[in-house]
Amino acid sequence: MYACDYLENGILNALRGVTFAAPSRCYLALYLNDPGESGAAGTEISYTGYRRMEISFSPPADVSGGIGIQNLTEITFPTPDAAAGTVTHIGVMDAQTGGNMLARGELIEPLAIGAKEPPVFLAGDVLLYLGGSLSRAFMAKVLNVLRGQTLQGITPYLSLWNGSPEAAGAELSGDNYARAELPLGAPSEQASGQVLTVSSALVKFPRPTTSWGTWTHTAVHSAPSGGEPVCVFQLTAAVELKRGYMPEFPAGAVEIGLN
Repeated sequence: MYACDYLENGILNALRGVTFAAPSRCYLALYLNDPGESGAAGTEISYTGYRRMEISFSPPADVSGGIGIQNLTEITFPTPDAAAGTVTHIGVMDAQTGGNMLARGELIEPLAIGAKEPPVFLAGDVLLYLGGSLSRAFMAKVLNVLRGQTLQGITPYLSLWNGSPEAAGAELSGDNYARAELPLGAPSEQASGQVLTVSSALVKFPRPTTSWGTWTHTAVHSAPSGGEPVCVFQLTAAVELKRGYMPEFPAGAVEIGLN
C-alpha cells in the first residue's frame, strides 16, 4: 500500500510545527478501481449490507530494509445477496463513512464478489511499508498514526555527522558547532504522486574556527540538541570540515517526501 495525499500532507506539515491528530479508528474500504492519491477518484463497492470494516494494525517492524505494519486479524465483510463486481483496490480510511483516505493499494489479484461470497482478508494481507531516507524512528511514528498515535509538530534542525546517526555515527563537534534550524515550505504534490516539502530559505552553519571532523551524513533532527533523526542523507563524498569552511544549504536543497 501507498500513503495518500491526506496522510502525506499531515505528516510533512508536522515537520512545520503542525500536530497531526491520529484517527481513533481505521477502516478498510473496497474499490472497483483506483481511488487515486486523493482517495476521491475511485468507485467504492456498494451492495446491501456493505460497510467498511475496522482494521487494527501491528506495531511497526522491520520489513525488507524498511518499516511496515500489517492487519493483525482476519477481516470479513458482510455477505452480498448478489454479485457486486470486482474489487481491484483497497483503501484505509479514517472514518466508517466519508472521511479521508490514509493509504491505498492494488490487490495482487482482482477479487470478484459473487452472491453469498463475503470478501475476506486474512491477517497480514494488508501491508503498509515505508523506506527511503526517512529515519526508522520517524517511519515508526508515521505508521503509528494508523494505530491511533498522534504525531506532534516539531521545529526541524539540520545536523552534521560522521557516520549515520542510526548506525552509531558521531555528530560533529567543535568550538562553535550548532545545529541549524531548517525552514520548510508547504507540502506540494509532484507529477510522480509523491508529496514533498522543500527547504524554503538558505541554511547556514556557524563558521568553524577549529576542525569539526569528517562530514559524511546530514540529518534532519527534531530538536536543536538531543531529539531524534527524522531523515538521514549520505553525502556522495566525505568532506573535512576544517577551520574557516562554513557548510550551507541553498533554498530548495533539502527535500523530504512521502509516497
